[in-house]
Amino acid sequence: TTSSSTGDTSPQYILRRHISELLGIISDPDKLAVDLWSAGLIPDPVKDNVLTTVGLSRFQKASKLVDEVYRSLKVFNSPDILVKFCEVLNIQHNPGLTRIAD
Repeated sequence: TTSSSTGDTSPQYILRRHISELLGIISDPDKLAVDLWSAGLIPDPVKDNVLTTVGLSRFQKASKLVDEVYRSLKVFNSPDILVKFCEVLNIQHNPGLTRIAD
């Protein structure tokens, strides 16, 4: 368990800590894939894979998208990625997740 080290406030940590809540609010992963791609948060192959893969559940597609955003956070370590992700998800209007958007 980590204490109040820098890891506790990193964008990756914040995203992972709230992963189940995030997955619960993604009702249309196909639309989210396009929105994330439009915001520059996921590359073409990921968007295309989510849109064209047959047989994946909503949860599996949502997981793939959140995992890709997490991967970007690990590579670039930029809070801006998390802020953009929250904007795309419109988290400000979800009371249970507003603490992520802060």
